[in-house]
Amino acid sequence: MAEREHLISSKTVYKGPIFSIETQSVKLYNDRQAERDIVRHVPAIAVLPFVDADHMILEKQYRAAIGDFILEIPAGKLDERDFDQPEHAVARELNEELRMTAGVIKRIVGFFETVGFSDAYMHVYIAQNLQVVSEEHQLPRDLGESLDLVTVSFDEMKVLFETGQLNDQKTILAFLYWSYLRG
Repeated sequence: MAEREHLISSKTVYKGPIFSIETQSVKLYNDRQAERDIVRHVPAIAVLPFVDADHMILEKQYRAAIGDFILEIPAGKLDERDFDQPEHAVARELNEELRMTAGVIKRIVGFFETVGFSDAYMHVYIAQNLQVVSEEHQLPRDLGESLDLVTVSFDEMKVLFETGQLNDQKTILAFLYWSYLRG
């Protein structure tokens, strides 16, 4: 039977703008003690931006953590304006990254990203009826954010998936959900 661990003590050893790191001492089911390092991360959103039923927009951007470019759906962290309504972050990210707005924004799922060491949670949405945002209404991109927009068909995304070229978990989820929608 699975047993709950009991917190003995915790200490924040790093605190930054996006995440903090907490070290915990816990009591295990067998009365032994263990240490846990936990990354506390602000919640985030990801969005499947559908041009139409057969096309979606992806972003190609450099990610320092992997030292390479990756093809992914738009995503971003929530801030104090968004915690009660993550849809606001969806609209902001669509504007900042794609320079678009959506007529329809709908939540489809949420998930914990890496439960082995982090509480990071991502809300996933679809965006439909996309419209270009006029230049005067465009929001600034995040500092250093440089990306290429790539419109892919379902068949192209399927090839990317089958050949292992989709290697970002939220984008793999996007493909699987898109496959589910297509029946």
